[in-house]
Amino acid sequence: MIYRHVDILNEAGLNAMVLHQKPKFRCDWFENETRIAAVSNVTVRRGDLLVVPELDVAVLSRLPKGVRYAIFNQNAHLTWQRPSNSDSYAATNPDFAGVITVSEHNFEMLGYAYPGCRIERVHLSIDSDIFSPGDASRPRQIAYMPRRGRDDATQVLEMLRARGILEGWHIAALDNLSQRQVADELRRSRIFLAFTHQEGFGLPAAEAMACGCYVIGNHGFGGGEFFRTEFSTPVNVGDVLHFAQAVEEIIAVENRTEGWCTEKGDLASKSIMQTYSQARERDDVLRLFCDFMQANGGAST
Repeated sequence: MIYRHVDILNEAGLNAMVLHQKPKFRCDWFENETRIAAVSNVTVRRGDLLVVPELDVAVLSRLPKGVRYAIFNQNAHLTWQRPSNSDSYAATNPDFAGVITVSEHNFEMLGYAYPGCRIERVHLSIDSDIFSPGDASRPRQIAYMPRRGRDDATQVLEMLRARGILEGWHIAALDNLSQRQVADELRRSRIFLAFTHQEGFGLPAAEAMACGCYVIGNHGFGGGEFFRTEFSTPVNVGDVLHFAQAVEEIIAVENRTEGWCTEKGDLASKSIMQTYSQARERDDVLRLFCDFMQANGGAST
């Protein structure tokens, strides 16, 4: 998301780059030609706008007065994992431009914690060139990401195996894959299982929906805004019994009515693409950063 926002700003003619601690480092699990630089090679000056993630606000205490900053908080639940965060959110600090966040849940949570603080929500987008349903028929495949909620996933899948529910279904654990490889597997899947805890948004479930999967599982609070019951089955976090029962119920429906999951998945895909379009994200990002920079005297970011 950070890379994408920098791309949006540069495409609009604004001077922006991603700063990494490690020289020559670039995220490579997704395709990008984003402008990057090493922190050691960049000097932040008055007139610049420095944007930091919610976990890196400690660097702000080392900034000289007069350097404007914003916090890109993608998961409000991570806000207090490191000390001295609250001072960085002080609405009375003249160098503080505000908080950028990515879901209604984050917006409400941060607004409760920091009343008076400027908090702005941008809508993330799902790249329709990568995450889309496709035209191929889908085998009986269920996908999930084992690095999220691994213990819950094990319990749910083993209960279903013990009951014989998964016979005839392939279980695809999506791990150590590129972004495009994940999308390919999602397009081959009828069902996606979301094992999450506390999410800022819940991008994997949204991407699965965009690819036409029927999603069952935890929205992690941040994803509550798109886990609609007409095309998904939300389950309370940690409730592995009802999770397994929900999977069994949906498999039974699919067995009785071939193509039911695909029909619901198409509804999910259309909803995700309409709500989280690239045009909407671009408009949100440009509006917000142009506002921040005008207030900062026309800075770079």
